[in-house]
Amino acid sequence: MLKKILEIVILSLLFCNLSFAGVEEVLKKIKRNKDIAQGFNNVKEYDQRNKWRINPKQILKSDKDSREHIIEIVDIKDSHPIRFGEQSLRFEVRDGDSWGWDKRNDRERVELIICCFEKKTHWNMWSIYLPKDYKVIFPVKVAMGQFHNSGDNPPEFMFQNQFDKYSKSKSGGYWVTPAESISDHVSKKLLDQKDMLGKWNDILVNVKWTHKDAGFFKIWINGKLTYEHRGKTHLKGEEIEHQLGIYRSFVSRSPGPDPTQIVFYDELRYAKTCKKLKLKDLGYSCEDIENQSLK
Repeated sequence: MLKKILEIVILSLLFCNLSFAGVEEVLKKIKRNKDIAQGFNNVKEYDQRNKWRINPKQILKSDKDSREHIIEIVDIKDSHPIRFGEQSLRFEVRDGDSWGWDKRNDRERVELIICCFEKKTHWNMWSIYLPKDYKVIFPVKVAMGQFHNSGDNPPEFMFQNQFDKYSKSKSGGYWVTPAESISDHVSKKLLDQKDMLGKWNDILVNVKWTHKDAGFFKIWINGKLTYEHRGKTHLKGEEIEHQLGIYRSFVSRSPGPDPTQIVFYDELRYAKTCKKLKLKDLGYSCEDIENQSLK
C-alpha cells in the first residue's frame, strides 16, 4: 500500500514539473534570446526577487490546464507574426486567468517583468502586434505595458488599450497614461485601433528617470515623435521595472465572460544611447529620430 502511494506521489510530481516547463522555460530563455531581446545584459538585477519574472508569481504554482497557454516563444515557421528575425513572444489571457492578489482584486493578467532600470537616461524599444480578431473589452481596462517602480505605488507610465470618451467608434488603440502625481493623468492616444490590428507597431521611448523636474519621457511611434513629457518621471525608490503583456483590470464591469485576448511582442531592446539600439535593421535612423520635435 505504501509503495502504491509513493508511486502516485512521484507521478504527480513529475506531471507538475512538466506542467511548469513552459513558463519557466520562457523565463530562462527570453533574456538570452537575441532574436527577441537585445541589450539587457547590462540591466541591473537588484536581488533574487527582482530578476526577470512572470506576473503574478502565483502562476508558477498553478496547474497545467490553467497556465500553459499564457506565454510562449513562437516561430515564423509556424506562421506566427514576427517583427524581425524568426521569433516573437506571444501572450494570451482567457476569461478567469487570475491568480493570487489579482484574483482578490478583480484582475486578470500575464506580464513579463523586466527588472530593473536605474534612475538614469536610457532608451527602450518594443514592437507590438494585435491579431485581426482582437476584441476591445471596454469597460474593462486593458494595459499592454507599463513602467513601474518596484513598490506598491501607481505605475509611472502605463500603455493601454482603452475607451475613447470623445468617440466611441474609435475606442481601443494604444494610449499612454502618466501617474497623477507626475502629470495631469490625462491619457494621450498614440495609435488608432485600426492601425494595430494585423500590423506590427514599433514603440520607442527615451527617458530620464528622476524625482526632480529635470526629467523627460518621449515616445516615438514607428519612427515619429508622438508624445513628450517634461518634469518628474519617477515616484519613489531607486529602480524601475518594465512590464509587458496583457493586464485586465475591473473585470467585473463586464456583463459576461470576456473574450480571449492575444498580443505578440518582439524586438525588446534597451540601451543607454539610441545608436546602441541598432535600429537600422528596423529601418530607422537615430539621427532622424533625435532631431525630431513636437510642433
